[in-house]
Amino acid sequence: MSFFDAVLGQHQVKEQISTLIQDSALPHSLLLYGESGLESVSMAIAIGSTLVGRQIFSPDEGRTYLSHIEQRRIESGESESTVKDKGLPVYIDQGDAFWIRPMKTQLSVEQWYTILDTYINVSSDTPRVVIVEGFQTANAVLANAMLKTIEEPPRNMSFIIVTTNIDTVLPTIVSRCMLVSIQPVPETELVKALTEEGYTGDIHRAVRLARGNPTLARQWAETGTIESLEKAMNILEQLVERSHFFTTISLSLEELSKDVVIDILRWLRILARDMLALRYGVPLEKMILSDYRFSMQAILERWSSKALQRVIPVTLEAEQALRLNVRTGLVIDGVILALREAVKEDI
Repeated sequence: MSFFDAVLGQHQVKEQISTLIQDSALPHSLLLYGESGLESVSMAIAIGSTLVGRQIFSPDEGRTYLSHIEQRRIESGESESTVKDKGLPVYIDQGDAFWIRPMKTQLSVEQWYTILDTYINVSSDTPRVVIVEGFQTANAVLANAMLKTIEEPPRNMSFIIVTTNIDTVLPTIVSRCMLVSIQPVPETELVKALTEEGYTGDIHRAVRLARGNPTLARQWAETGTIESLEKAMNILEQLVERSHFFTTISLSLEELSKDVVIDILRWLRILARDMLALRYGVPLEKMILSDYRFSMQAILERWSSKALQRVIPVTLEAEQALRLNVRTGLVIDGVILALREAVKEDI
C-alpha cells in the first residue's frame, strides 16, 4: 500500500515523485500548484508521508487530524468560536512534520519564524518535512524569509509549498523548486471514487459539472448544486432584472475569498457560452450546464449575443487582476460595472 493511494488522479506525478524518492533524487523544495478543490494538500501530505516513512497528519487533506486538534483545544478550555475562527500558527506531527496554513485569510511571516529557530534550523539525522498551504495568500515579507531557508536548506529537511495561483509566487522561489502541476481528475476515476465513498443520486452529472474537481463534485453530489455556480447564475439574473443590481451583487460577494471569486468568474464564462449555445440551437448534450437551461432561458432575451461575448474578456481580465493581487473588492466592482454596461442597451 502506498501513501499516494488516498490521492485521486495525478498518476504521472505519483510515479515521478515515487521514483525520485526511491532514487534519493527528489529536490528539497517542491511547489504544488492547481486550482482550488483539486486536493493538492492530499498530494503534499502523501509526499511528506513517503519521505518521513509514516502517515503524517491524515490522508484526507488533513481533515481528520485538524478535527482532532480542534477537539483537544476545546477540551483544554478554548472557546469553540475561537477554535473555529483561528487556527494554530503551526501544526506539528511528532516533531518531524510541520504544517503551516493561512490563519483566517492569509499566511504571516510570524508563522514561519515560529518554527524556523526551534525546529527547522535544528540539525536532524532523519527526514523532516514542512508543508506550507495557501501560499497564494503569502506576502513578500514571508516569501523572502522562506527564500533564505530554501536557498540553504538544513540537512534532511524538505519543503512542500502548495498554491492555487503560481503567478503570485516570487520567481526566485519558483526557480528553486520542482514544479508539480495538479490536474483535474479523469471523469471515470472520479465517478468510481464518489461511488465508493457512498454518494448516491446522479453522480455522473455531479462529476460532469465539476469538470474533474473532486471538491466541487462532492458538493454537487451532497447538495444538488455548486455554490459558486449558483452565485454566477444569480449575477447574470440580477444584472438584467434588479434596479439595485450593484449593491445586491457587491454585498453577496464581499466576504468571499479570492479563490471562490475566481471560481465564480469561470462559471460566468461557462454560463455565457451555454447561453449562446442555447440561443443558436446547439443540442443539449453539447452544453456543459444543460441542467441550468431553464434558468438561462428565462433571461436569454435580456442578454444580447454581443453582451454574452463580452463576459469572456471581462472575466478573464478580472481573473488576471486577482492573480496580480489587485484588491478583490475592486475587481468585483469592475466586473459588475463592465457587464452592466454590456447589457444596459438591451434593458
